[in-house]
Amino acid sequence: MTRFTRITQLLSLACLSILAIGCSSGDKPELVPVAGSLTKDGVPFVNATLEFHPQGHGGVSYGQTDDTGQFKLHYTTGEPGAAIGTHEVHILGGHEKGKSAPASANTASNPDEGEAPTLIGDPSGGKKQRRGGNGAPAGPVKITAEVNDSDNQLSLTMPS
Repeated sequence: MTRFTRITQLLSLACLSILAIGCSSGDKPELVPVAGSLTKDGVPFVNATLEFHPQGHGGVSYGQTDDTGQFKLHYTTGEPGAAIGTHEVHILGGHEKGKSAPASANTASNPDEGEAPTLIGDPSGGKKQRRGGNGAPAGPVKITAEVNDSDNQLSLTMPS
């Protein structure tokens, strides 16, 4: 083995060790339990995925609204909760309770049911901002939420 190869291996091992230390659980922020509700125009917003992106230190926390618009967050490691601080919340999918779920862009409607067929896929390559069913945007809606170290029963509202 040449001296150059041995030095390269040692440097690679040192870099990996530094990365492993930097990604250890000691780098994880303090987590607090977070639950709440999501509504739109006063109606529960159901079957939506929530991503809480902290504006400071920490990873993303995730949640899913149930059939009453309620959610609980779990940190990226699977532990319950979210980091303390301001979060940009991305809301993906979902619909108002009592209204049908938006049709997926990847499925075709049945023309026998009186609906026009839907194209499968997105011929625009995703460049146009399309609206989903019930007026919900096809892309994520972004709002801001504050997670503090005490009561974190959040009431989030979708923009109209």
